[in-house]
Formats: sequence, C-alpha cells, structure tokens
Amino acid sequence: MSFFTKKRVKRFFLFIAIFLVVAGVALFRPVDRTPYKEMPYYQQFKEKVAQLPPVKEYPNADTLQVGWAKVSITPNHPMPTAGYGQRRGKLYTAIHDSIWVRTFVFDNGVQKTALLSADLLIIAPEVTNALAKRLPEIGMSIDQVYLCATHSHNSIGGWADKIVGLLISGEYDPAIVTFIADRFLESIRLANQNKEKAAIGAIAIPAGELVENRLRESNPTDSLLRVMEIRKKSGARAIVASFSAHPTIISDKDIRLSRDYPGVLVDTLESDSLIDFAAFCAGTVGSHRAEIDGPTEWKMLEMEASLLAQKITAGLSTIPLTYHKELRIVSLPLPLRDPHFRITEDWRIRPWVFYSLYGDYPSVVKGLRVGNVIWVGGPCDFSGELTPLVQPFDQWQQHPLFISSFNGGYIGYVTPDAYYDWTASETRDMNWFGPYNGSYISEAMHEVVKYLEQ
Repeated sequence: MSFFTKKRVKRFFLFIAIFLVVAGVALFRPVDRTPYKEMPYYQQFKEKVAQLPPVKEYPNADTLQVGWAKVSITPNHPMPTAGYGQRRGKLYTAIHDSIWVRTFVFDNGVQKTALLSADLLIIAPEVTNALAKRLPEIGMSIDQVYLCATHSHNSIGGWADKIVGLLISGEYDPAIVTFIADRFLESIRLANQNKEKAAIGAIAIPAGELVENRLRESNPTDSLLRVMEIRKKSGARAIVASFSAHPTIISDKDIRLSRDYPGVLVDTLESDSLIDFAAFCAGTVGSHRAEIDGPTEWKMLEMEASLLAQKITAGLSTIPLTYHKELRIVSLPLPLRDPHFRITEDWRIRPWVFYSLYGDYPSVVKGLRVGNVIWVGGPCDFSGELTPLVQPFDQWQQHPLFISSFNGGYIGYVTPDAYYDWTASETRDMNWFGPYNGSYISEAMHEVVKYLEQ
C-alpha cells in the first residue's frame, strides 16, 4: 500500500495551508493608515508637550562662556564599517583620514550644556545609553547634552546590537560602544577646561547648486548652508556648519576609514588663519545628496568641501555677533505609532518581530538654545523637504534655526507623507514607523522650537 494516498496528500497540503495562515497571522499585519492625530500615541504626545517645564528666568545668569575640544575616535586596529548594507560590515582596509568627536561646552553660571558632533554614521542608541551612564562622573546628565553626527558612511560600525544593526554597521562589539562613550566623555572634560566668555551669531548661506533631491531631482531641497560662529573674548573663533547633502560621495566599494566631505570641509576651515576650530553637524539629509561633478569620487569630495568652505569664509564678516546669557536645553519624549517595517505596500511585519530584529529604544526630539540660536534634532534621517514645517524662514533673523539629524536615537527615515507608498529605499525599506511620520515629527520639532523661542 502506497504511503502517498490521496487522503494523506490532502492532509499534508491542508497542514501546510494551516501553517502558512497561522504564520502569516503571527508575523504580519496590514498597514495602519489611521491619520496620526486620531491615534493614541498622538494624544500621549500632546500630553508630553503640555508637561514641558515652564521656562525659568535666571536673574543670576552670567554672560555665556564657551569651550571647545576634539578627541580622536580613530581605532588602533581595523573595525567594521557602517553605512552601506552591501559591505556587510567588512573591516576597513586602511585609514584615509582620522575620525573625531568635536565638542562645545556652554555655561552661563547657572546652566551648563554640551553639543557633540562625531564622525559617525549615527549616534547609536547603545552609545547614548553608555554615555548617559558615564556623564554623572563629570557632574552632567544626558539631558544636558545635544548629540549630532557628521553621517559619514565610511566610519566605524559595530555599535548596534540585533540583526538590523549587523546589516547596517557590522558585527556588534560592546567594546566599541565603550570606546566611543569614553572619547565623548573626554571631549566634554577638555572643552569644559578652556571656557571663556564668547559672542555668538549665525547666518544662512544659499548653496543650492551643491545639493539635489535624490528621491526626485525636480523636488525641492533644503539648500541653505547654516553657519554658527562663536568668538571668544580672547579672539579665538569657532565655526559650526550644517548642510543637507548626504555624505555619500565615497561609494560602498571604497572601505577606507574617512569622514567624507564634512572632514575635508572642517580641515579646510581650520587651515584658515581666521578660524581656530570647526565642526560639522549633518542637517536635513533625508532625500538629499551632494550635487557635484568630478573625475573621481575623492576629487568630487574635495570640490564639494572647498566650495562650501569658500562660502563660509566669504560670509564670516557678515555674521552678527552678540554676547548672550540665554542657555536652555529640552528633551521632548516622542511616542510613536507601532513599527511599520513593510514587506509590501500594504503589509508589514508585526511589532514584536521588528523589535526582535532591531531593538526597542526610547525616542526624543532634542532642542538647544544658545543665545538666540536654536538647534533642534531628531532621531532620524530628517528630510530637508520638511524644513518649512519646523520653522518658517521669515523667523530666521530673530531665531536662527539649525535642524540636525541623529540625536542619539534612530527611527529610520522621515520623509513627506505623500511619498509613503513610493518604493524607494528611504520611503519603503527605511521608513520604520508608519504613515504620516513626516507631519508628526515635523510637528514635534516645531513644538520644541516654539518652546525655545519663548
């Protein structure tokens, strides 16, 4: 008697069908397209906004003192690279240029804050957590620190646990996390030791010819090169620049350690006799890339940086510098929709699957006010197309605004809502928390900006 009777074959296929249905129910669910203002997480968000502490007046505050320092985060042996999934976290083959963390400490005698920019793809949540545990050693907390990254795709990885982290940044190594956090802490210590009273100012310089929209070239860009100057009473001058072009001029085929164009820009500025220190923070890099032509990637990188540096040095004399006492920093918790890691336009994996692959980390929008200059940072690649939703440009003169990405958390790409169903990587594969996130995160940033403008 044959084992494969019709009855047994039917039972086998019935079992397979039932298994697939059960697996599908367990692993997948439809995309939830409920408008964000009708969702429970939005009501939680509004409660968080209402709970922001009242703005305090500090009559005893003194003129802002500012210190700065840089510390190398270049490893003494090859480490995984982060930024291109095609590399699968391969170890870098050589050091083209060293990587650093550059730090500013601001102090008005009542408040103290720090702004850190690191030559990393992102400031990973694991690094943020490690830094938070160490900051009490120097009398500070993570609530006093504003984090940003240059977003180089040729920097070190190994700082993200779980499977998604493995794909983005290579094999996880807790020693790398400790190494980065140690360097961050040391940079704050050093910057705190050379504080002086300083004047602060900012300008926005048109640079539309150096950036383009990579989702669709005809779409708008955030085309302004934003520059904050800090001038100590001793005459020492520091520059912090922010721009929206993705530092991806170096391709995935070259796995030498490098800072990409932000590194050349900073080095070029520091070679100028008028500038003692410079730093770069990735701006609204979502959907944006550098617009430059040249015979090689490295020549294009140098050209992009050189043209940006020329614009900055030409604009130095026009920056209005003022001594200030105002210093504030705020963290606005960011409740989120359930993860929407999609496999098709209308189907996604269930939240528990996403969290098991990526991890579950808290998210915030961070805001920093230094004098009249405002910084707001999101835990994401934030699209420059959304900039007008955060602050209308006509408010720039009163409160110059710098929008930065990679503030110590990461929720993927945040792009305009109308693009949610586009099949591009940053609108499908890397848009992790559902529809309407463009409007929602923009609103959250706008609330922080309004709070700091008071």
